[in-house]
Formats: sequence, C-alpha cells, structure tokens
Amino acid sequence: MDRELSRMDPETDWERMVSLYVGHRVPEFALAMMIYPGTMRMMQPAFGAATLAHTSKLETRPHRRFQDGNDFLMAWMVDGLSSTAGRGAAGRLNRIHLAVARGTPHLPGNFDDTDDFVYPLVLLATFGDRLQTSLGLPGLSGPMKTAWHRWAQALFRLLERESGPLYDEAFPEDWDAMNAFAVEFESRPYEPTESGHRVATAMMGFFAERWFPAPLRSFGRDLTRFLAGERVCRLHRIGWISPRRERVVRVPEVRVPRPAPASGLPHTASGTPPTEPAHQRTAQGA
Repeated sequence: MDRELSRMDPETDWERMVSLYVGHRVPEFALAMMIYPGTMRMMQPAFGAATLAHTSKLETRPHRRFQDGNDFLMAWMVDGLSSTAGRGAAGRLNRIHLAVARGTPHLPGNFDDTDDFVYPLVLLATFGDRLQTSLGLPGLSGPMKTAWHRWAQALFRLLERESGPLYDEAFPEDWDAMNAFAVEFESRPYEPTESGHRVATAMMGFFAERWFPAPLRSFGRDLTRFLAGERVCRLHRIGWISPRRERVVRVPEVRVPRPAPASGLPHTASGTPPTEPAHQRTAQGA
C-alpha cells in the first residue's frame, strides 16, 4: 500500500489516497477515538453541548450514535466523497442538522456558524497526525497531509448550514492553515455548562465500556481524557489525569482492543480483526 500511495498525486488522487489509508490502517477503535474525544472538543461552544443534550442520543442510545457516526465516516473516507454513498451521507447529515435546528428554536443559529463546520472537519483530517506526534511517533507524510486537506475541503463544500450551502464559504487553504484554525478555535474563551458535563461524562463512560473489560475501564476513561485534552476536560468538568497515568496512556505499544462484550450490543464491524480493511469490516457488520 505504501508503494501505491507514493505513486499518487495528492492534488488529483486525494480521494483514493484517503480511502486506501483509512481502509487499511484505521481500525474501528481509531474511528471511536476520533468520534468521542473529537465530539467533546466540538461541543466547547455552549450551544453545541446544548444541542447534543437536546437530542440525548449520546446518552440514551450510545451504540446507535456510534454506529451512525461510523457509517458517515466510512461513506466519506472509504467509499469516497464522489461516490453515491459519500454524497448520500452528506445529504443525510444536512437533513438531520436542519431537522434538529427546527426542533431547537430556543437555540437560534446552532447550525449556522461556518466555524462550527470547519472545526470538526479539521479535527477529522488532522487526527491521525496529532495522535502519532503526541505519542512521539512520526506524523503523516507531506503528500498524505495534502490529501487529507483536499478531503476536508471537499466535504465542507457538500455541507449546508441553516442559511444555505457552504460551497462558496472560506475553508483553510492548506494543512498548516487547518492547524492554525484549530489552535485559534480551541483558544477562544468558553464557559462550562451542565449539558456539556453530562454529555461528556456519558461519552467517556460509553467509550470505556465498549472497548475495555471492567478491570481496564479506568484506563479507557483516561485515554478519552488524554485524547480530548486537558483544557477540554476541565471545561466539561470530567477531571484530568495525573502525570503518572498520562505516562501510561502515552505508551505507544498498546495493542488495539476489541470491544468488550455487552448484552444487546449489535453485531457490527467491531467484531472483526483490526488488520482488515475498514470497508471490509463495515460490509461484514452490515
């Protein structure tokens, strides 16, 4: 796969590059690490947390919420944004957002700020590089960074806010601009909220329970905190990890776990080995 990636031009082959990378190198556990700690970061603005609390899906149907998120990412990353599945998933998300917006008149404009669309896509595109470098490992190659930027930019142009399509709105112009945007967004002053605390606590608990057996769930919660970051954890009042526990979490040779058995857990892609391509795991779990 590395040989094939090295032959591709990220300016024109970015969709295939992202598909190959995710399909062969990103197990479902890594997608979970994107979805849950990433969502904690996304709901730093108070209305974001309030919107998630209003739908209550993360608290009452966490398995369904995770599978929905996984399905969106597989359609966009593996099937590709030009595919029927990829475009269909974007249209479906647009309809969901508009329906939630109509159902939350007490939160005006909760799906209308362009930055709140840019930031999640920047997180998704830069997640792998951030994780690897935080563990002291080499980050993504230059061509792969370009491919991820093109992917995020293309998905942004498929999405819509309350006031209309985002196609003509500004998106960070390259990889460095995406990182600069994330730093600026994360440095803004945010106020803690009860809804943020409640939803973050639920997400952290579900991540630990799904992926770790009972004796290791404390580690699972610490991993969620580490990935979300100290500032986000303190904002949502879910506590931060001690230096000793942080050193444990940083050990890069941890074997990727399978989900812990749970009664009523749907038979999804989670049961297949992490070495299989992600698109195969999804197909088998359908």
